[in-house]
Amino acid sequence: MTFLSRGSHPLFLRKDPDMKIHSHLFLALCLAVSVTACGGGGHGSIPDSTPAVITPGNSYTMVSNNSVLVPAGATVTANGTTTTVEGNNTTTNTVNGAVVTVPITATGEANNTVTTQ
Repeated sequence: MTFLSRGSHPLFLRKDPDMKIHSHLFLALCLAVSVTACGGGGHGSIPDSTPAVITPGNSYTMVSNNSVLVPAGATVTANGTTTTVEGNNTTTNTVNGAVVTVPITATGEANNTVTTQ
């Protein structure tokens, strides 16, 4: 891509090599910002679904009036007590600040609800 800029005389155009460098830096900066804005997912982030689905290998800290879906085998830890979610289509009530962890070995559909009030 070649950018042209005005020379010393308004009727003449000349190539400006610095514009090519600036455009590459600008594109690199845009890419860096867009990748950073995407977020990292994983621990503590809520996926873009309602209720959020916590996938194997991830954990989430519950907040007030929140629900997440997890597969069987997920654990809920609150106030020093850990509960394992078992079965299908179950609901586990917990408290604000509880940590929901889905081990990488958890299989099956995320159809169990963990909820806070």
